[in-house]
Amino acid sequence: MTTRPPTTLPGDDRPAATLDGVVLDRAAMLCSAWGPPSAAFGPRYAAYDGVRRPPRLPGPPYHFVSRVTRFEGEAWTKKPGPSVEVEYDVPPDAWYFEGGRSMPYAVLLEVALQPCGWLATASGCALGREVDVRFRNLDGEGEALAEVLPSAERLTTTATLTSVSDTAAMSIVSFDVVTRAG
Repeated sequence: MTTRPPTTLPGDDRPAATLDGVVLDRAAMLCSAWGPPSAAFGPRYAAYDGVRRPPRLPGPPYHFVSRVTRFEGEAWTKKPGPSVEVEYDVPPDAWYFEGGRSMPYAVLLEVALQPCGWLATASGCALGREVDVRFRNLDGEGEALAEVLPSAERLTTTATLTSVSDTAAMSIVSFDVVTRAG
């Protein structure tokens, strides 16, 4: 059974950034998982609104991106430099808190990595190709400095695209990422 998210959630009134005329709020983030890609990224992704498949964020309940609050740098250029700040509103009664008192590392990892996938798409890594592109996280290292408890309210991830190697069939991208609570 697929669980659909409610139409509004706490935090939906928080400000969101805009990119190519799209307000990067919860609705746009859900479109980056399930909806028309042009509703998530603007008219450059209209070619993916039909049969073509762009890279996607996971849908709920494994969707950990509430809104983009800042996008800096050149979008669509497939070049290092752009950065993004993404918020995730932590529901105190989330499914992943059941049976434990803190957010599992696998969820925290997704909170940190999903903004990278979004940034790679906003940087144009899927554009200008005749074949559909997939993303795969191949390497990296991370350190959790504290537990994330149900009282966290919000996690903010800042991701910066640090390198792009682009060929006809693939993009290899690297990021610097920091996720913080509060």
